[in-house]
Amino acid sequence: MSELPLLLLPGTLCDERVFAPLIDRLAGREMILGDMTGAGTTPAMAEKILSLAPPRFAVAGFSLGGIVALEMFAQASDRIDRIALIDTTARPDPEANAAVRRGTVARSREAGGASYIEDAWPLLVAPVNAERAELRALLVDMAERGGASILDSQSEVAIHRADSRPRLKDIAVPALVLCGAQDRVCPPELHREMADLIPDATLAVIPDAGHFALIENPDAVAAHVRAWLAAPATSSNSPPT
Repeated sequence: MSELPLLLLPGTLCDERVFAPLIDRLAGREMILGDMTGAGTTPAMAEKILSLAPPRFAVAGFSLGGIVALEMFAQASDRIDRIALIDTTARPDPEANAAVRRGTVARSREAGGASYIEDAWPLLVAPVNAERAELRALLVDMAERGGASILDSQSEVAIHRADSRPRLKDIAVPALVLCGAQDRVCPPELHREMADLIPDATLAVIPDAGHFALIENPDAVAAHVRAWLAAPATSSNSPPT
């Protein structure tokens, strides 16, 4: 069987640059960036991305992208060969978060997209990376490029999502659950929870990394992603011959 494409789903106000270090380290593999715009709920976003995706693929979702990847698996598990969940969560959004998220959108409309990163910066990367100006500049630039309108719709996607934990037992494909050891947005305990509920999941906790493990410690992330991609597909989810 030929190698399946890898669908990459970025997080809130992120673009292809959040995956650039991983793409560089997986040179030669077909990769597709999913469009995380154009829908206002997680089910609608998953349906939209599935409508544009190849018939069968691997998927790696970062943060909000991981939330959408879980919904995609719930909607079309027969099309997904394997799944990687990176710095994300399977839990529903707490009810109180809706007002906080919408307030952040309002501030972004007034102060610009950079405010989204500047306000949250201490939570986004590991302390060892807090003074890395190039990381901060990258996140600010992605947020400014995205803007308040995309933040608004992606915030609604985050708010309107299911509790995916009861569905994790149904993931019978190679699964990688990966996070930064100092992720304060989606802490390691949330990833251990997912890994415990997914049959035969691999848990990887990346040192010297926070929520943006993909760009904070890309060598370590790529090593785990490479091993996940090389794992044999489970017989129950293999395509018919």
